[in-house]
Amino acid sequence: MLILVTLLAYAAPFVNPEKLWHLTFLGLAYPFLLFGNLFFAIFWGLRRSKYALFSIGCIIAGLGYLGSFFSLNLAGSIPKSSKNFTVLTYNIASLSGYGWSDKETDKKLKAEFLTFSGSIDMPDVLCVQEGKGERFMELVRQTFNYQYIHKSKNTIVFSKFPFENKGEVPFENTTNSCAWADLKTPNGTMRVYDVHLQSNRLGQTADRIATKGDLRKRGTWRDIRFVLGRYRNAVQIRANQAQAVARHMAKSPHPVILLGDLNDPPVSYVYRLLSKNKQDSFCEKGFGIGSTFAGNLPFLRIDYVLPDAHFKVLRHRVLGSKLSDHYPVQVTLRWAK
Repeated sequence: MLILVTLLAYAAPFVNPEKLWHLTFLGLAYPFLLFGNLFFAIFWGLRRSKYALFSIGCIIAGLGYLGSFFSLNLAGSIPKSSKNFTVLTYNIASLSGYGWSDKETDKKLKAEFLTFSGSIDMPDVLCVQEGKGERFMELVRQTFNYQYIHKSKNTIVFSKFPFENKGEVPFENTTNSCAWADLKTPNGTMRVYDVHLQSNRLGQTADRIATKGDLRKRGTWRDIRFVLGRYRNAVQIRANQAQAVARHMAKSPHPVILLGDLNDPPVSYVYRLLSKNKQDSFCEKGFGIGSTFAGNLPFLRIDYVLPDAHFKVLRHRVLGSKLSDHYPVQVTLRWAK
């Protein structure tokens, strides 16, 4: 049964969730399915049973997904070059209350942000998701001295480089958004997409199931049905949003870098669609397990930097920060041409 479920998970990236959303849920469970198959491969292997071959075969069949979950690229020194630049993507959710809360909370949030910003070098391009309010934008601008800012709903592009053009990929009936900007750099113009796809918004209900759920009670099953229904709606909306972004990127006259919170793991239709003809900075230069979500669900990577072939990935870092339920992802790139 485990092998069958794992094989179905492998099919998730190839099936539009509008037609069969259940496979997306299995793709989300890929890390746990992988560990399960590893366990049984070792378990049956120690007993010299032929069943170990089935588990090993299942793992090999999905070997292409392993690198998107676990990577072993050793960090090396980066030669200085005028073609190098850094980008950082960060879903700043917990700081979105800055400027809307009481003075004491504002003071605390600002202090935490300044501590974080003081621990990193100023990125050339900062893409923020769930950044709300003029005071928040001013805080970031003043902290890093950005001159160029483009905002679309809750996605904001901060840049050292001037804008040649800018706009948004429209998402209907949602607070989620995708801002894009053409940035004029010393080595050419590049287009950056700052994406925040539809959130699952499972929140307190999912936490209640995880901490207090009792399958013998009707209330737990009611919560489970609610969570699955909301998740189904979210993955279907994300598929439509991803299609809109992919169509827009295909028409870009400039080299493209997509950054942001896709709210889907690598074993998903959305990731496969948006990473087509692009590099994944984690797969290229990441190390260890690439988790970017700091919430209750472990091993979840939903924040990405996806440059096209016009760029070379030099470094990928997931930074420690307590400002949000996401970790910031900072990537050093170089113009390849």
